[in-house]
Amino acid sequence: MATNSIKSYIVSKYQGLCNYMERDTIGTQVAIYGTSGLMLLIAYIKRKPAYLVRPFKKPSHIPEKLINERVMHTGLIRDVQVKNQDTILLISHRPLIPIFASKDRVLPVKLPGIKVNGNGVSWLQSCILGQRATFIPLVKSKRDDFVVSQLCLVHPPKGGRLIDISETLLKLCFARYAPDEAAAIKRNIKYYDHLKKVEASALTKQSWFFWLAKHPSLWSTLREAKAKVFSKKTLLPELVR
Repeated sequence: MATNSIKSYIVSKYQGLCNYMERDTIGTQVAIYGTSGLMLLIAYIKRKPAYLVRPFKKPSHIPEKLINERVMHTGLIRDVQVKNQDTILLISHRPLIPIFASKDRVLPVKLPGIKVNGNGVSWLQSCILGQRATFIPLVKSKRDDFVVSQLCLVHPPKGGRLIDISETLLKLCFARYAPDEAAAIKRNIKYYDHLKKVEASALTKQSWFFWLAKHPSLWSTLREAKAKVFSKKTLLPELVR
């Protein structure tokens, strides 16, 4: 008797719940969509918990899983510093949900594959401070004082095009190619090979410019021909268009 009464009670409650859920009420919709959204949020947090709400301010805060998966992050470039012959950019990391974002929390980032010269440091300080950027962490330093990251500027005139900073410095001859600890990692070899080719191309162009500088008349003729073929906008440097 007791078992039958408990069974009847459960069945009646279940049928009552089903009848309630079948009604087209605001409360039902809120319950359904709220539960689904909460389950989705929990699943996402379990998948990528570190940069969902908390900004990175130390390399150790970046999980190895995100580095291995080459996950892209965004932030604002706050400062450029030179420490022990390394050029360090301080970036305010912006998490996916910037609840705890702060200007005082900055992540030290080192540009990969290059040694920046004095002209390059001046260029960085004058051209990219305060700019929005994306970065992909490649490897953390052993002393936890910086993270080597592929850094790109978001270039609005090009519809959100990303401009690689290391590549740009090599093209301007404001840096030289210098492989670091991230170059030995298999997933980064293709990128470092690309930087090496960029430097070789830039040095070849530089040698041609030095040769042309010794022949002013030829240099003047080439400049006039180029001005006739290309528009004034395309002749401007890429970051000032």
